[in-house]
This record gives sequence, C-alpha cells and structure tokens, in this order.
Amino acid sequence: GKSSLINLIAGEQVAKSSSGVQSCNLKSTGYSIRLSDPQLNVNLFDTEGLDSPTMDSASYLDALVKAHELIVSLKHQGGIHGLLFCIKGGRVSRTMQQNYRLFYEFLCQEKVPLALVITNLETEVNMDDWWTRNKDHVEKSGVVPFTQVCITTIKGHQNAYENRYFESRTKVHNMLRVLGSAEPYSVDVSSWFVRMYRLLPGLLLAVKTLGKSHRKMMRMLTKRCKLRKEDAVRLLQRIEL
Repeated sequence: GKSSLINLIAGEQVAKSSSGVQSCNLKSTGYSIRLSDPQLNVNLFDTEGLDSPTMDSASYLDALVKAHELIVSLKHQGGIHGLLFCIKGGRVSRTMQQNYRLFYEFLCQEKVPLALVITNLETEVNMDDWWTRNKDHVEKSGVVPFTQVCITTIKGHQNAYENRYFESRTKVHNMLRVLGSAEPYSVDVSSWFVRMYRLLPGLLLAVKTLGKSHRKMMRMLTKRCKLRKEDAVRLLQRIEL
C-alpha cells in the first residue's frame, strides 16, 4: 500500500500501515523525507481517496473541505511536483478510475505529472513485464501516466525478495528525481474550488442533492475552509448558488 511505498522511499519505517478501513474524505498525512541525495529530499502527502463509487452529501462536503485544505497547504509549500498514484498489480476498478480522475483531473487540473506505481509484483519473473502485459488495458481504462514503475515494497519471508526490494527502491528514487526536475505547479485556489464544487458530483454515482443553502455554504467556507467573509461571498457568487 501507500504506507509501504513511503517507507520504501525513506528506507525506514516512517508511515504506519492503514487499518484497511478507509474513509472518503481526502484526509492527508504529510511526511518529510531527507536522504543523502538532496534531489531525494521530498515532502510526501499520503492522501486517502474514494473507497467506493458513491458518496452522500455530508461526505461530499467534508471531502471538499479536506481537498481545499490540502491544495492550500501544497500551495504554501511551493506547489506540486508530481502525483504518485499507487495501485496493486491487477485489473483497473471503477473506484481506481474515479480516484485517478479525482486527483489528476480535478485536484490538479491535469497539469501535474502523474507517476503510476504498481506494487505487489514480487512474484513476477520480471516486475516490468506486468506493464508490458497490462499497458493497453490500463490506458483504455482512462489512466494514462506520465511514467510508471513496477515494484515490490516488501523483502518477504527470510528476505526472499530483498534484491527486488532494493531494485524497487532505486526505481522509485529515479522516478522522484525525474518528477523533481520540473517546475512545481501551484493551483489557483479560488478557481479550483468553483470547478471542484461543480464537477465532483458528476464523478460520483450517488451524491444526494446538496441543496442551495447560502447560509450552509457560507458557514462551511468561513468556518471550515477558513476563508474571509468577503472572499467567501465572491466565491459563492462564482458558484452561482
């Protein structure tokens, strides 16, 4: 999973594995990785995606707030160099497709290079063969990465996969160097919020009617998103409630 990928990059246990019970509120945990190579001094944000293709209105608004917090945080830290989209070797599911659209298309407006990281490939004769076999299927599903790496994040019982583990670490580090060599992208928060509010329900199969409560949206924008009242008013005018 993502925690194992972060630990692979760091070379030590810095991220705890998830319990397997995910939410869909885009909660994000940051990790500052500092290694001997300055190019590999990176800030990683482990962000929960959607765990199902549906979402009720309360969860939707919560996801919108958390996404806003993440975008503002990344903007203040200088922008985004890349997205690491982590999947297990297998078929592309609907939820996986939606998370790709959520992070690549909506959150980052298709302007941040996305690296596809395929894990759990330690039993492959050659880990890169997975991409050769599955590239067409993945891209026909709408997931088109800037680059990809086929890896394992475990050493296995009695270090059975140790060589592949270190091979994987080298692959991921090289990928990070490539992503870090480009200029970071900084999202225009105001235009992003309007776009996200309008388009996110279309991504989900069953968002209930949000209603057009001006007071409810003002409270969310000022209290939870920490916007100034005058900025919230202008934003609501753009959303056209």
